[in-house]
Amino acid sequence: MNTAMDKQPLSKARARETAQDFSKLNLSPNNFHAFYIKFINLRFPVMVSHLIELRYLVNHAVDKYKEPPLTADYRQFRDSLQAAVDSFIDNPRYRERMLLILSMFRNIHYHHSIISRNAELELRSAMATNRAQHARFIRYGLVFIFAGVSSGIAWLATIEPTLFVKLLPAIYGTIAWNYFHKLPGLDQQHEKLTLELNDVLRRRVESLNWKTLIHKLALVLGYKRVQGVEVFHIDQADQHAYH
Repeated sequence: MNTAMDKQPLSKARARETAQDFSKLNLSPNNFHAFYIKFINLRFPVMVSHLIELRYLVNHAVDKYKEPPLTADYRQFRDSLQAAVDSFIDNPRYRERMLLILSMFRNIHYHHSIISRNAELELRSAMATNRAQHARFIRYGLVFIFAGVSSGIAWLATIEPTLFVKLLPAIYGTIAWNYFHKLPGLDQQHEKLTLELNDVLRRRVESLNWKTLIHKLALVLGYKRVQGVEVFHIDQADQHAYH
């Protein structure tokens, strides 16, 4: 009983540590869903070692990011978030850095959306081709069954049928069997494509929660301190590593 009770807190601690660990992730369009969902659901306090990894991941990515030209669209984007950033971050340098980070997230999300929708279109096209082929094979199979039955009737109606006439029902039947035999494989392929499509749709980030992004990024990057919110804590392993 005690062993089971001891394992439960340990399991929760491990799950929490896994939820805070960003070391195996990167900020790229292909991997954006995994990072975004994990970051949006991040709970404080975070272990200091994981916080350092997360800060490095964001800062390293934004340092390589090239800000787009100040077009009307990009200016509108910055203006739409300026008030939220200004209301939460006091330091002007941090505010400008935050807008650059948010611009980077917008760019990654844009390319993530394109990749996701292209993958969806390809899968839907493959599924449509699969269903068209499935219907065609059923149609061909039925045609050859009808041909086999017709040739069998012709054989019975012929007084002295040749060997070729006798073989026609078997030939048509074999062709029909080959078409029907391929149907389960097409069904399996369609199920696989359906699972892949569902995974693409599940992993798509439809829109960004800018308010949550601003608040959590500001806390993680040290741009803002909120009374009563402990952003990180140092455990024994961290003390050995950083002291």
